Amino acid sequence: MGPHILLIEDDRRLAEMVSQYLGEAGFRVSVAGDGRTGLSRLASEPYDALVLDLMLPDIDGLEVCRKLRAFSDTPVLMLT
Repeated sequence: MGPHILLIEDDRRLAEMVSQYLGEAGFRVSVAGDGRTGLSRLASEPYDALVLDLMLPDIDGLEVCRKLRAFSDTPVLMLT
């Protein structure tokens, strides 16, 4: 199996499209639909990278990134 990526994206259609592209490129992709769920997953299991939407329904992507940096150095790619 390839590297495991967490995609935090609230737009279901975009999340499916990005997941499909990444999956076809050999990545394992997990999806969280909001920032709090994503942070919970990041705290409970290791990921090789994070693809993070800037505008989320609960907390924005910048705040997710700030909170993530308190406990992890997982690489982050902002999706805007």
